[in-house]
Amino acid sequence: MCPLPSGALQIENSEESDQGKYECVAVNSAGTRYSAPANLYVRVRRVPPRFSIPPNNHEVMPGGSVNLTCVAVGAPMPYVKWMMGVVELTKEEEMPIGRNVLEVTNIRQSANYTCVAISSLGMIETTAQITVKGERAGRSVREWVWEFECLFCLVFG
Repeated sequence: MCPLPSGALQIENSEESDQGKYECVAVNSAGTRYSAPANLYVRVRRVPPRFSIPPNNHEVMPGGSVNLTCVAVGAPMPYVKWMMGVVELTKEEEMPIGRNVLEVTNIRQSANYTCVAISSLGMIETTAQITVKGERAGRSVREWVWEFECLFCLVFG
C-alpha cells in the first residue's frame, strides 16, 4: 500500500489479505474527520490445470533418443510429472512447476509415456507414444513391464 501525494491510497499487487474496509482519516488542530468507507474485494483467479503444450508422439529408430516436452498452465500453476504405466519417472521432490522435459535415450521398444499435471484444483493427464520403427508386434504387457523394470533398475540402481 502506498499513499500518494494527492491523499489517494494505491494498492499494487493486491492479495486476499488486502481485502477489507478502508477509510481516510484527516487529523489537525480543528479535529478529526473520516471519509466514507470504501470496501475492497479481492477476487483471486483460480483456474484448473490444462495442457498448453501437450507432448507429441514420436517414431524412432532402435537405439534412438527423444525429448518429450509437456507444459501445463493454471492458477495456481500445476506441478508436472512423467509416468510410464504405474512407474513414476519424476521424483516427487524434483517435480517442476509448469514444464517438464523427459529425456528418453537408447529406445529399444515402443511405449506410452504419461504427462500428469497436478494442482489444488485438479489433476489431468495426457499420453505420448514412442514407436520404435521395425519393432515386432505382439509383445505381452508382462514382457514390457519386466524389460522396463530391468532397465529402471540398471539406470536408478
